[in-house]
Amino acid sequence: MTFGQQVLASFIGTTFGFAFAILLFLITNAIRRFFERKTLRKHLKREFEYDISLLQEWIEEIEKILRKITANDPAVFSYLRYTFFQRTFMQEAFRTGMMYNSLNNEDISNLNTVLLHCDLGIEQYVNSFIKQWQTGQLGQQEALRKFEFEKDELGKYKKRLQKILQKLNK
Repeated sequence: MTFGQQVLASFIGTTFGFAFAILLFLITNAIRRFFERKTLRKHLKREFEYDISLLQEWIEEIEKILRKITANDPAVFSYLRYTFFQRTFMQEAFRTGMMYNSLNNEDISNLNTVLLHCDLGIEQYVNSFIKQWQTGQLGQQEALRKFEFEKDELGKYKKRLQKILQKLNK
């Protein structure tokens, strides 16, 4: 074999080896991204299920509060912990674009409304009504109106999250 043939053989071998390495990298990267998206979707669904159950617990707790207020009983010892609402995988799904690929603008807007409601500020605001009721600063009718409104809002949020969860299950 001549020197020119050896150079050509080395060049062709190196080129094919380099091309194969790039192809292998692209294939493994695509497989890794596929499994990451699959795992994110699984965790996102679980997070939605948890949040829906949490909303149901809050609705039930508000019903207990409403019964106490209706009975004119100031001994309400509930605290609605809206900060327990989970959003870690929702935020990651937004960051990766999964939410934008799976949901329409109305669903995204509805989800944003739920996320804004379930935070520390609203938690303190709603729980201040309990304190005001206990201390007599809030009348019975006004307390009933406020907690009925909150219960209705949480019910709407629960339905919205269930609708979004159904879309994610497709």
